[in-house]
Amino acid sequence: MSPDNNVRKPAEETYDTIPGQNKITFLLQAIRDASAAEEVKQMAAVLLRRLLSSSFDEIYQGLTVEMQTAVKTELLTMIVTLSETAAAMLRKHTAIVAQSVPQMLAMMVDLEDDEEWAMADELEDDDFDSNAVAGESALDRIACGLGGKIVLPMIKQHIMQMLQNPDWKYRHAGLMALSAIGEGCHQQMEAILQEIVSFVLIFCTDPHPRVRYAACNAIGQMATDFAPTFQKKFHEKVIGALLQTMEDQSNPRVQAHAAAALINFTEDCPKSLLVPYLGSLVQHLNVIMVAKLQELIEKGTKLVLEQVVTSIASVADTAEEKFVPYYEVFMPSLKHIVENAVQKELRLLRGKTIECISLIGLAVGKEKVRSRRVGLVRIQLLHSDSHSHVLSQQFMPDASAVMQLLLKTQTDFNDLEDDDPQVGGVESLWWRLICVPELVNFFLDLLHDLSLGTHV
Repeated sequence: MSPDNNVRKPAEETYDTIPGQNKITFLLQAIRDASAAEEVKQMAAVLLRRLLSSSFDEIYQGLTVEMQTAVKTELLTMIVTLSETAAAMLRKHTAIVAQSVPQMLAMMVDLEDDEEWAMADELEDDDFDSNAVAGESALDRIACGLGGKIVLPMIKQHIMQMLQNPDWKYRHAGLMALSAIGEGCHQQMEAILQEIVSFVLIFCTDPHPRVRYAACNAIGQMATDFAPTFQKKFHEKVIGALLQTMEDQSNPRVQAHAAAALINFTEDCPKSLLVPYLGSLVQHLNVIMVAKLQELIEKGTKLVLEQVVTSIASVADTAEEKFVPYYEVFMPSLKHIVENAVQKELRLLRGKTIECISLIGLAVGKEKVRSRRVGLVRIQLLHSDSHSHVLSQQFMPDASAVMQLLLKTQTDFNDLEDDDPQVGGVESLWWRLICVPELVNFFLDLLHDLSLGTHV
């Protein structure tokens, strides 16, 4: 608004003569105009909020459905912003918040029926830019801004009703809402966590794949928001439910999200709680990895394999030396991926696999390297012509192969883009390598052998 009174006063008089509904139209157009100056859009937003605050009932009823939707969106934006910037003021007007919560939940129900969704191997833009995602984000922000003492009583009954709705979209939205409010409503939800978890686990076997997906999402988010209490109280039920859901071969998106939830769970799970499940975890993860590796070869699909590789890394990272007996179970397949997943579309998978190898190496490295270095010394004392063959066959096939692949990847860095996932994977491996002296010495010996022309 101009500081010049000769300009501002006529403009204000003209503005006052415009009918309210037309004002809303003009102001919304200004807010959405990408070419407009930022100060113009900000002033339009301020004027719209003033108008709606003073004459909402009078103006709103005469708007078209499209305009009403636009106004609701702007009001929600205003309320969410106030919850973060003026929470104390908004807590005095909880009726406004109570009216906005159902609108956020309604946005989360705005989902399309897509029979191909569960089979998709790539995430679509709609997965991140939609009414449902916007509603979920608004709910998360308002819960964090105002806290669970205000938000949870307002939303709990709505969520319970949605979870009992025969329409899958409502059950999906209810579960995603639980995921969204966990951080902001932490203290209040923790008091009823037993009730919440028992209810959410039921939906891991829901008839609709997108509801099962949402259940995995809720489990994964709670595993992070309520760690380590969540792991200590619900490890048996949660691990069993996630492993069962990961067997859903007909719905790869669900499989992948169950694996993602398992990652969240194991990252913050105390080692003593995870170790009793190692045998079952290894069995399930290996079966799925082998099957998905075959699918990658035959069909080029990779989404589930990416998550399973990361799950293996997370389990190894938590189990540490207890993972030693399972080292040989996974390394052949992991090396195969690093060797062969060289296409651009597989760079994320290759980066995750390199990082997985580094985590496994760090978890079991001292134990494996110690035994292999003893063997190395014994062989070097033999001075045999078959030195390199025996060395590679009995003691160093996996380590040397991985080292050669890493050295090749390192030399190819100039050809990689800055955001290439392989860069992060290799960097994390080298970083973890230097944290274990035994591994450093072992790989220095290995590099020496390679430099002398040892063929492995």
